[in-house]
Amino acid sequence: MKRALVKTIATLGPMSSSLETVKRMLEMGVDVFRINASHGSPSSWDEMLRTVASAEETLGIRVGLAIDLEGPRVRTANKEPVKLEKGQLVTVGFKEGEIPIEVKEFFEVIEEADLILIDDGNIVLQVESVEGLSVKARVVEGGVVGIRKGVAIKRKEIPGPRITAKDKNTLAYAANRPFSHVYVSYASSYEHVETVKTIMRRLGRPEVRVYAKIESPQGVNNVKEIVEASDGVIVARGDLGMHFNLEELPIIQERIVEEARRKAKPVVLATEFLSSMVEKPHPTRSEITDIYQAVGLQVDALMLTSETAIGKYPLKTVLWLSKTVNRAVEVLRSRGVKRYPPQTGLYKLALGLVELAESLGATLVVYSMTGRLAERISSFRPLRTFYVGVPKESVERVVRSLWGAEPILVAANDYEEGLKRTVERLEREGIIGSGDTIVEAAWSSERGVYTIRVKIASE
Repeated sequence: MKRALVKTIATLGPMSSSLETVKRMLEMGVDVFRINASHGSPSSWDEMLRTVASAEETLGIRVGLAIDLEGPRVRTANKEPVKLEKGQLVTVGFKEGEIPIEVKEFFEVIEEADLILIDDGNIVLQVESVEGLSVKARVVEGGVVGIRKGVAIKRKEIPGPRITAKDKNTLAYAANRPFSHVYVSYASSYEHVETVKTIMRRLGRPEVRVYAKIESPQGVNNVKEIVEASDGVIVARGDLGMHFNLEELPIIQERIVEEARRKAKPVVLATEFLSSMVEKPHPTRSEITDIYQAVGLQVDALMLTSETAIGKYPLKTVLWLSKTVNRAVEVLRSRGVKRYPPQTGLYKLALGLVELAESLGATLVVYSMTGRLAERISSFRPLRTFYVGVPKESVERVVRSLWGAEPILVAANDYEEGLKRTVERLEREGIIGSGDTIVEAAWSSERGVYTIRVKIASE
């Protein structure tokens, strides 16, 4: 099943938990399913994974599976939704008041006149006084505070451990499940990302890709070292919008995307692509324009969050995203893509493969034991789907998330055998037809060389 060049990540939740919904989402082009560890429990996550597995088996396709760590996020502790009116004076306290919070460190940094942002900044409070673990604040922007909604102080970092006890438990859970990606919330430094990678290595899952979510002032300030440490980067616009003026967000977004692309790291844009569709069956014009412009940035994937997790129209949301992405890619093909200079000799090889295949109008086919070759090729944004033979499901899930990459599960003892079997399968399935030009590449461990061939598919 051929997918789009730009991949779709959909978040699972109460509104996308049925087998029929997950199957339809796969058919519409979802490439990665995300589980948000901030919500639910291991038992509910297991149920989601079982549903995805059933849908995959029915459709004969495997997709990426990502778990998103909660991170050191402050959340409300109210047991029921709380309605706040503009101008109302409320108490934000340690386990008390209209807005209870169970993180003491929050009260260590809050000061008079600070802005408290709740639920991605949809609700805004201004601090009038602080007394120990109790804050009096005036409601600037009202609304309903749902259960366990995120809380931030504008332009301030709340102290605390970067990797929480819950995160460690989540990583241990993920290591025993078929996850291909871990998303590190509030990535703050090289060491923060490297700590998660070290934990996954110790848990016996070094192949899991660790993506850093940049969503705080510290993350933006340290973007270069975070990109260097990570396997990929996520621009988390929701939380960024709580710390920076909204007019600054497009500039920050472009800066992060460019840094990731310069370092040839996969990059994802997340949050509020189709947020109006949480309640309404049709998107706004500005949302469609946002998706179109995001594709123009040449990112690997776009992520849907609440739209598919709790929104009323998860299938329509995926359909609109897919339609818009495909149309934007058509335009991109006619205009061309931006390619950054290769970092090393192996990246020069990858760029050479892309340019050779494009110059010949050929189909590019490679075999990759780990998925790293696919990542290098993808970083140069080929304008046609390229095919990647892989030896196991875990690599197949990783490759599925990359720009333009279509993984083919083919067991083999070495690269040459894997490449041969991959081409044969593509021919059997009619993806490569008689007379088609193919560019093939495989690494020979025995000879220590890459073999590149240009051939015409047989009758």
